[in-house]
Amino acid sequence: MSRLQVWIEEKKLHEGAEAIVTSGYWLGKPAIKKFRRPRKWRHPELDSRLTKSRLTSEVRTLLKLQQLDFPTPSIFNLDLKNGIMFMEKVEGDTLVIKLKNELSLIDSKEIFSKLGALLRRLHLCGITHGDLTTTNIILNEDRLVLIDYGLSQSTFEVESYGLDFHVLYECLQATHPNFPEAMNQIVESYLDYDDSKSQIQFEGGTIPKSEEIISRFEQIKSRVRYHD
Repeated sequence: MSRLQVWIEEKKLHEGAEAIVTSGYWLGKPAIKKFRRPRKWRHPELDSRLTKSRLTSEVRTLLKLQQLDFPTPSIFNLDLKNGIMFMEKVEGDTLVIKLKNELSLIDSKEIFSKLGALLRRLHLCGITHGDLTTTNIILNEDRLVLIDYGLSQSTFEVESYGLDFHVLYECLQATHPNFPEAMNQIVESYLDYDDSKSQIQFEGGTIPKSEEIISRFEQIKSRVRYHD
């Protein structure tokens, strides 16, 4: 009887400055391989330490979110020495593809409302995403799932939460101008989310209120416009 191959590579999905993302199968299950490529301009020992630190941080974020019942991909395997992580593949299309090809303004309103609520749920876990673009949001039937927590933080600082909104705002402005009300719909849903749904208690700090975060987001926008 033939042995089951642990990892079967299928195709490259994305190649960025920090990592190469490939789809395939881990022990027969649809999976994603994330390889943090070596940065040749850095000293090898420093690069190795940074790679391990960032992968470890991402794994901690994913495990924390899973413990708090927030929808995230499961981790299958972590190879710190080689800078590789294998995780569950979330089925569906990225939101960037959906918005460019299929969604009407009516359908998109429901999606953006769900995104606002999901973002508040994430923030109530004490986590900021750090790279909240429509490329990192997957529409799985009627459910949204956030992926790629490589720049995530566990924090109580309102600035980091406001920056999550600003990254998303700039993405929508640049990539999806046909949905001019998108950010307003996301913010409205974020503000309407009932924080009492979350009973999470943290030591060492308090999650900023939704109104404080949106206020900081508006300040960040003003600062960026001023410097432009």
